[in-house]
Amino acid sequence: MPKKLLHIQLLPLLSGVQNFSLHLLSALPASEYEIYVASQPGGELVSAVKNAGYHYVPMRFMKRNINPWDVIAFLDLIRIIKTHHIDIVHTNSSKPGLFGRLAAWICNVPLIVHTAHGTAFHYGQSPIVYRCYELSELFGNRFCHKTVFVNNSGREYCIEHGLIAEQKAVTIYNAINPVLQQSLETIAVQRSFFADGMITIGSLLRFSDPKNIITIVNVACHVCRLKPNLRFILVGDGEHLELCRTIVHSFGLNQRIILPGWDSNPEPWLAKFDLFILYSLWEALPMSIIEAMFAGLPVIGSDVPGICELVDDSTGYIVPKADPALLTETLIYIADHADEIPAKSLRARAAIAAKCSFPEMIRAYTDIYANVEEVLLS
Repeated sequence: MPKKLLHIQLLPLLSGVQNFSLHLLSALPASEYEIYVASQPGGELVSAVKNAGYHYVPMRFMKRNINPWDVIAFLDLIRIIKTHHIDIVHTNSSKPGLFGRLAAWICNVPLIVHTAHGTAFHYGQSPIVYRCYELSELFGNRFCHKTVFVNNSGREYCIEHGLIAEQKAVTIYNAINPVLQQSLETIAVQRSFFADGMITIGSLLRFSDPKNIITIVNVACHVCRLKPNLRFILVGDGEHLELCRTIVHSFGLNQRIILPGWDSNPEPWLAKFDLFILYSLWEALPMSIIEAMFAGLPVIGSDVPGICELVDDSTGYIVPKADPALLTETLIYIADHADEIPAKSLRARAAIAAKCSFPEMIRAYTDIYANVEEVLLS
């Protein structure tokens, strides 16, 4: 009889965390797993789940921030797990990760797995808030059998600070499915750098505070005035999109800093770029960088651990986070040294292929799913 596997997400988007689930689930043997996906209702994830032939379960009371509905949201998770007789609960993101693990434990689910796509504690928080979120991770990790970290730095930090027992923690690097990988590798082979004499720096990202998008846009405006051979295409949506469009318009740079909004299809945009930029304040292991490197793009990234595990000076440009002056300096350097980019492109493709293997990711997760007895709490 197939095992009933429930993946719990929060937002019904098709961004990195949700695409991780879809990529993983698509590679599982249909004869061995009956798949359920739960999230807030109403977004692109819902149709993607249904189109894949999985069961979609709406979490109507789950909100992103702490609020009075949380008790009902938690009880609703218990109802979902019991109603569908779930065998494996796999949580993603911080809040559904905490609620989902505890609900699954109460329901005596045989196997509870959490993937930490980053942590709730991060740069910029007050010490009290930071510690409270650390304690919430410690609490959540007590109610699961395995916590998967998508980078080594997060796993090592949590072990070192006593937030998880070492035997419960494992690192599995994210990867992309072979169809997308092949498409991106084709783009890399066919790429012609600086086709119109311009260096195009692009990104696929959410226009939100963690991505430091306002800094990126302000710096882009300043360097475009200094360097006429630079152009930016920043694809995405979010709470700061309209503000960023206003900033670009105020500089009169709408033709050189292009903000087209959200597009769920990354390939055409990656084909237009010469470099990829992600200057985040914190990251776990960004899928957007993995896709960009498979497409042969050197990466301009902030020096946060999740990016530094993918990118170094041989495959891109690492810039200290939250330092607009150094980011400006780096972009000016790139404008004057474009001849470095093709060689970094080749090294980026080789580096990401060695680190982020889809077959290895699937093997590691299916081993966890299959060996229930080995991952039970001691």
